[in-house]
Amino acid sequence: MEKTEAYLKRYGVNYMFPNVTPTAYYVIRVMMGLLVGLVGIKINIMCVPVLAVLGSFIPKILIYISNNSDNDAMLSDISGIYDIMKIQARAGVFIQDSLTDCYLTVKNPRLKSALLELCNGISAQSSLEDEVENFRMKFSNRHIDVLCIILSQAQTTGKTVQILDDMSEQIQQVRHTLAVKGEGKLERKIEILELMIFIGILGIGVYSMGNEIMQMLVF
Repeated sequence: MEKTEAYLKRYGVNYMFPNVTPTAYYVIRVMMGLLVGLVGIKINIMCVPVLAVLGSFIPKILIYISNNSDNDAMLSDISGIYDIMKIQARAGVFIQDSLTDCYLTVKNPRLKSALLELCNGISAQSSLEDEVENFRMKFSNRHIDVLCIILSQAQTTGKTVQILDDMSEQIQQVRHTLAVKGEGKLERKIEILELMIFIGILGIGVYSMGNEIMQMLVF
């Protein structure tokens, strides 16, 4: 149950549905499995067990897709967080104050909510290391994992500027990933547009051909 609770937290289920418990999660999976299994009765009774098992994995697949979508949406904000921390570290601003500015800047709701909890926890005089770990456990995102490592090391060593300079490659990787995602979206839009044009031309051709055939049959 503890592993399932951590899983629901890391993949954003608790953010979207705060009242979902591990028990409720398993009940949903069982119900989905039974529902898909019942559909299999109309196909072939022998398929029911296989379809039931496959159906139970549908919620897990949807959670995975949703988390990947969130991670893509966070890339721009994560890049911005690195920029803010690097600039303010050079100006001698404390990490806690930088995190507050990061909260005010980010736009992704899930990331913004987690940053707010992080800032509130630090303001309540909690251990920065513990609060950063709690923040990390709210995501399944390698870029956020690295960000949390930077925050923890900066607090331990006090060398925030040096650490951020050393992580310049990571920052470039985030920006490269963001650029690739943007290019991919543009390419998909172009492909969809081309497909729609092709379908339209094909539809016109079929309509014209059908119209000519109907005229030939009439005469």
